[in-house]
Amino acid sequence: MTNLLFSCIESRVESGQILYGCFKLGPFNINQSLTIANTLRRVLLANLEGLAITFVEIEGVKHEYSIIHGVQESVLEILANLKCMQFRTNKRIYKPQIAYLNCQGPKIIYSKDLKLPASIQCIDPHQYLATLAVDGIIKMKVFICQGRRYCLQKSLKPIIQKQFKQFLRRNFRNYLFLDAIFSPIQKVNYIIEKNNKLDKEFILFEIWTNGSLYPKQSLYNAITEIIKILIPFRNYQGIKYLGNDKLKKQFKDNKKIINKIQSISFKEKLYSLDINNLNLKLSTYYYLKNNQISTISDLLNQPKKNWFLLKKENKLIFNDIKLNLLSIGLKLKIN
Repeated sequence: MTNLLFSCIESRVESGQILYGCFKLGPFNINQSLTIANTLRRVLLANLEGLAITFVEIEGVKHEYSIIHGVQESVLEILANLKCMQFRTNKRIYKPQIAYLNCQGPKIIYSKDLKLPASIQCIDPHQYLATLAVDGIIKMKVFICQGRRYCLQKSLKPIIQKQFKQFLRRNFRNYLFLDAIFSPIQKVNYIIEKNNKLDKEFILFEIWTNGSLYPKQSLYNAITEIIKILIPFRNYQGIKYLGNDKLKKQFKDNKKIINKIQSISFKEKLYSLDINNLNLKLSTYYYLKNNQISTISDLLNQPKKNWFLLKKENKLIFNDIKLNLLSIGLKLKIN
């Protein structure tokens, strides 16, 4: 396609550090833009990664219903304030990053008082966290993880404990888990514009992010994510025809894999597969269907004379069937 349009029509910073961007994409063929717009919207809302506080350790606190001496807020209120914090980073996070807070009253604590790792920045440094009285002291560790979507603490806790088992064992404490909002996208809206002169359609995308990601970058990331998902299918290639020695070697290798799974249920499922699961040529597929051969079991149960006749009449179809069965560790009964 030539003369593609990817233009930012409007952008602004809204209250609470929310970033807004409106973009125009196109041109697309009639009725094509709705499919593209829906796909991009779903990826934007569900597949983009972001940072969030997942669990916290507060000195002297064993559960979330505790009260800290000299602190105006309850632990539950402090956790709710921490949950609202938004972060940004320029690199991939593979394990929980630890931020520290050590404050003594009298003091009003904001997010800027949190000592963050060098790779992470807080979007709103004036996010309110708590108020300390004269005798108030609070010490805590905040663990920041990277993820997708919205995760409830009930579902997040077992994942964290399993993924970072050794990490948590070495530093065993009374961890308080939070509901984590990882998605950097607040809201997405789109409008489809028709251009009668060009007989084409354009998509107007409105994107609101939490400030951790530019709306334009989020749209780029969504497009890249879709390409990553689909490229492996596009690059799927058929089985290459090999010499006899290589065929025998390939059969032995695949036979080893099949032999590892000796269960009857597995074999039943394998034999009941439709022949369309094989990478057959179209002429081979038509030949088999015309001869009422629909499953792999039908292929294997064909009389030997049928294969001898096929080998004489159409060697290309015969080799195609033989090679496809070899690819899954099976062999034609022709001897």
